[in-house]
Amino acid sequence: MRNHKPIHQLLRVASHLLDQAATEVHDTALDPIPENIEHLGRALIEVMEVQRKLFELHPELRPKTLAASDREADANKLFTQFMLEALELEDTGNTVAAVERYTRFIGISPSYHHREIARAEIRRLT
Repeated sequence: MRNHKPIHQLLRVASHLLDQAATEVHDTALDPIPENIEHLGRALIEVMEVQRKLFELHPELRPKTLAASDREADANKLFTQFMLEALELEDTGNTVAAVERYTRFIGISPSYHHREIARAEIRRLT
């Protein structure tokens, strides 16, 4: 079996940095804010997908701080689900339904950063 711990550590750093970057884009008003947050959000989704695959192979690599990691994992999973659904709707030309998916997500998500990415997507689509 190969040692996947180094990639796990790099992915944790990458997701943390992307999350921080989204906050900085918002806080410093780096224009265009919606598009910049969207790009970071899409990159974060890709990193999370690799992490998910890694955790399937190596569940022992999942963070041990249960309260924080479970909340974070749940928020990431919910965000990924809604964003993928919205992107599929957008790809079929149904931007109204995509906006509705993001709006529904904003109403149920506990994650500020994910809600901000969803708001940026709504602005982009409207």
